[in-house]
Amino acid sequence: MNTRDALLECLPPVAYDRAAPNVRAEAASAAAVLDSVINLADVLLREQQPDTTALMFVDWERNFGLPDACIGGVGATEAARRVNLMGRVGGRGDLSRLFFIAQALGFGYAGCTITEYGPMTCADTCDSAVNGPEFIGVWRLNVPVSTVVNYATCESPCDTPLASWGNTQLECMVNRRKPAHTVALFGYAP
Repeated sequence: MNTRDALLECLPPVAYDRAAPNVRAEAASAAAVLDSVINLADVLLREQQPDTTALMFVDWERNFGLPDACIGGVGATEAARRVNLMGRVGGRGDLSRLFFIAQALGFGYAGCTITEYGPMTCADTCDSAVNGPEFIGVWRLNVPVSTVVNYATCESPCDTPLASWGNTQLECMVNRRKPAHTVALFGYAP
């Protein structure tokens, strides 16, 4: 049964002639409005989730600070932007080692580990690093992947580093999501 027929069935049979052209036309126009509202309700349900949104995709990105300098950026495909949005939505509130290792895996770096530093104490072994109190909250993401190293040449500008390496997107993401009281270091090993 369609919406128009359902509306006609709701009319009291004594007061209205359901077969009258004007009654059927009125029911058809009311049914068209109700059908559009029902269809919009289905659309609204899809728009409430960031993985299925279409009409409100830009609003979802704006609410989660995307696109940003770390991830994606202007000109990225919609599929890449949706992956970044889902990472931002799901990435809130998790500050564990596994979270940052999973984030590095998302950038293509498998096998990462995290080393946490701290000040040396009398319980440490003799070959431990002699770190002071400034090492509280310092940790390093160890990336066991060979990385492209850019070397300065004779033609390079004076302010060019002698050598540079790393993944600026990965480092930006980690620095943005790390606990505020910590310092993140990055180690790239061949």
